[in-house]
Amino acid sequence: MQFSRLALLCALLTSQLLLACSGPTGNSNAVNSSAANSANTDQTGPKDNIEELGLLVRLPFEPEEVAWKEKQEQKKLIAVMRFSPENAQKMAGEVAKNGPGSPETLTVESWFPNELIAQAELTGESIVKGQSYPAEPFLNPPYTKGRITRVENTDYFILQISS
Repeated sequence: MQFSRLALLCALLTSQLLLACSGPTGNSNAVNSSAANSANTDQTGPKDNIEELGLLVRLPFEPEEVAWKEKQEQKKLIAVMRFSPENAQKMAGEVAKNGPGSPETLTVESWFPNELIAQAELTGESIVKGQSYPAEPFLNPPYTKGRITRVENTDYFILQISS
């Protein structure tokens, strides 16, 4: 009797864990509604379409994951890109060609990837640190200025550009 209660409890906990882990990523409706709202560039949630971002900025290496927002009225774009470890090293070399990096502290926004939010929470100030470089080689009109920052101890780069 004692063993069966323990087995039942373990089975329930395991099933709840599996459901919790697969919930948000298994929701294809969220992806479809995001695509349907892509015409609205000031939507509340970030976009995650790598190809669409590639039409707006030059990407020398394909990211594994992106989250980005474009604010039409301000002509501003912020993109958070995660690269594979190999491409992150290549990207670091590419951005370093644009000039020397400078230390940068960025405020993490609520739509940033969970890994960056967690890293920012460790600081207690909702910030991440990194090395920032000029973003000119990545720009396409209407964007004419900006910077790209590699977040310390990660394979994430944050691109902030404007016109």
